[in-house]
Amino acid sequence: MSNNTNKTWNWGHAIVGVFILFGAFMAYFYVNMTHEKVELVGDHYYEDGQKFQMKIDQKKEAALLSKKVELQFNAASHEVKLSILPGSHDLKVNFFRPSSASQDKVFSLATPQDSTWTIPGEFLTKGPWKITLEWMISDKKYLTEYRIIVP
Repeated sequence: MSNNTNKTWNWGHAIVGVFILFGAFMAYFYVNMTHEKVELVGDHYYEDGQKFQMKIDQKKEAALLSKKVELQFNAASHEVKLSILPGSHDLKVNFFRPSSASQDKVFSLATPQDSTWTIPGEFLTKGPWKITLEWMISDKKYLTEYRIIVP
């Protein structure tokens, strides 16, 4: 009788191979996820949460106004035109890019001279943007939000 020492592939080898592949995948997944930059949560998360009710109240007040602030976005020239209500002051326009905090921009205007304000939007890159407009009339604060998609 001869002793055959050729080793063949069997189910035990397959199980070991699956465990090795699974371990490699988990290591790859761990390395990639620990280097992922998460910008969806702000630096002042808890502080912002406390101010949230104030923003809701400002939105409700803006909805009750008889005349509304209007926003027009010209995709060809990348300009944002705002129609401003009479008596408005301390305007603040925040352009928020959900995918990248580094692209966020804020514009302010203490006392508007005209009823319209045109903001050049060469910084607006392709994709979704959230625009928040805050202003005051007398001593009351108002807030309106718009969403645009830059083609």
